[in-house]
Amino acid sequence: MQKQFLLERETVRVIFHLNEAYTRVVWQRSENTVWGGNGWMFDVPTDVIPFDLRVIGSCFLLSIKKFDFDNLGNIEYIRTGYVDIFDIERFK
Repeated sequence: MQKQFLLERETVRVIFHLNEAYTRVVWQRSENTVWGGNGWMFDVPTDVIPFDLRVIGSCFLLSIKKFDFDNLGNIEYIRTGYVDIFDIERFK
């Protein structure tokens, strides 16, 4: 089964930290347009980001898998699913 991605291995940059344990990142390819409302920003749970990459300005590769909509009625999937949808890679 092939995974479906909302975002696949795209460079993002940490722009700030939110309350509620989330970190906002901006998709670098859209950074020039994001402030005009056309770019892509994502709120990523801070605990899935490696500690050294949480610094404001840090860049990394982010993949976001699409949710399995068939399991959205399963409360355990919802509670633990966010860990599985984010994949973070360091630059080599």
